[in-house]
Amino acid sequence: MSKKDKILIGITLALVIFTFISYFAFLQFSSKSFFGIDDYYHVAVADFIKDFGYNYDFRWAQFSTFKDMFSDKDFLFHLFIIPFLYLSDNIITAGKYAIIFYNLLFIIAYLIILRRYIPLYFASLFLLFPLASITFSIYFTYLRPATLANIFTIIGIYLLINKKWVKLSVLALFYPLAHISFFTLVIFALLCETIRYVAKKEFFFRNIYVVIIATILGCFLHPNYPNNYLSIHLNGILVPFYTLTGVKLDFGGEFNTLPTKMVLMQNIMLFLIFNAIIWIKFLTKTKVSFSTLVWWGCTSFYLVLAFIGNRYWYTTNVLFFIFFASFLKDWRGEKKWTISIPFVLCICIFVAVFSFRLKTLGEHSKERTSMNIHYEKVARWMNKNIPAGQTIYHAYWSDSPAFICLNPKNNYMVVLDPIYMFYRYPKEYIIYQDLRKGKVSNPQEAFRKLFRTDYGYTRNNNSLYLQIKEDSQNFKILYEDDLGIVFQVLPDGDRAT
Repeated sequence: MSKKDKILIGITLALVIFTFISYFAFLQFSSKSFFGIDDYYHVAVADFIKDFGYNYDFRWAQFSTFKDMFSDKDFLFHLFIIPFLYLSDNIITAGKYAIIFYNLLFIIAYLIILRRYIPLYFASLFLLFPLASITFSIYFTYLRPATLANIFTIIGIYLLINKKWVKLSVLALFYPLAHISFFTLVIFALLCETIRYVAKKEFFFRNIYVVIIATILGCFLHPNYPNNYLSIHLNGILVPFYTLTGVKLDFGGEFNTLPTKMVLMQNIMLFLIFNAIIWIKFLTKTKVSFSTLVWWGCTSFYLVLAFIGNRYWYTTNVLFFIFFASFLKDWRGEKKWTISIPFVLCICIFVAVFSFRLKTLGEHSKERTSMNIHYEKVARWMNKNIPAGQTIYHAYWSDSPAFICLNPKNNYMVVLDPIYMFYRYPKEYIIYQDLRKGKVSNPQEAFRKLFRTDYGYTRNNNSLYLQIKEDSQNFKILYEDDLGIVFQVLPDGDRAT
């Protein structure tokens, strides 16, 4: 390759990366709020670490395991957010800087892995492929640790394939500090060596015991040890088990399954390319390499999960397109890589799909930011008008992240996941659910005696909202807008006669 071609390729790749980051940066700063609700929790926790150190009492969730047995299961993720808190007095703006940082970090890791299989100018196209998935595009706008987990996952799989056990041990040591999915590295190590044995009659035991030992050590070194084992049990075991067995804990839409048509449409590039791979395999004598088999094995693991819970399509798309890159390397062999008709066709399909996705992404973003702006207004009002130290009831577990972030002087029910309340306070959780559904005839008694609170918030999309609005004898509306209310439970002497 000539020097001129290298320069041209470098410029092309730089432009693609710049466009990629600029697009998501523009999207971030097109709204003053976050796109995801958990984003508020993550930036708040980073702020707590900055102010209180890593060992502090998480008092903000009074009816949760967090109150007595808090474990920051995304500690490393939060640690990397802290520097951005010094760049702006606005905690949400700082969080948006952190999102862009993680986006760039993922792009770099993704390109490094892709570059091992395909030329750099083809890698630029592969950088665009995941954006055709609406799930990937949406998650990429969130301040969520899943992006950091994806980085650990793809680098870990590459190290397993190439028997880079020293680097693998370092990665496995830090993974438990970053995300609850760290145990998947053990599964992938076993999968990798099983495939290696079948394909090459070789079994590299060191990969397995290095990952296991480093993972156990990483769990032991966690700043919230031994509470982190409870988080592993709840999020790594109980949540998937309850999801599979149909236990209704209101985990949120990301754990729901989607209709087949919607799955196909939301991940259309993945399925179109998978169909192309099958045809190539049928029509040619392509010998699939060991690395391709491993990437497909790991993709298959997440593909199964994706048909159980929508959130897993985020990682599935990343793994699939690396698998595709490895397969293309097998198919091309020693042939020279050129810009061909299929390459141009892929670009045209992507442009068409992504143009359609922009509308869906825009609609989703508008819907989420509308709700988040409402949460921010409520949180700031409560910060000004409700006395410090009060516990504030909220009808949904997903209400509290923005409140904790913008009104940390008060306490709340539960945050991040209902499993933390259900596991520690199962009876209270049932009543908590029944309150929202309007099944409690005297809600004021539950607020006062069970949850020990005089203040509460609820959206306008449940039966509790109507109960409170219609009961001026026991409740006083303190704040109201189009989406919800903040109310006070009236003491006996203050009730209307």
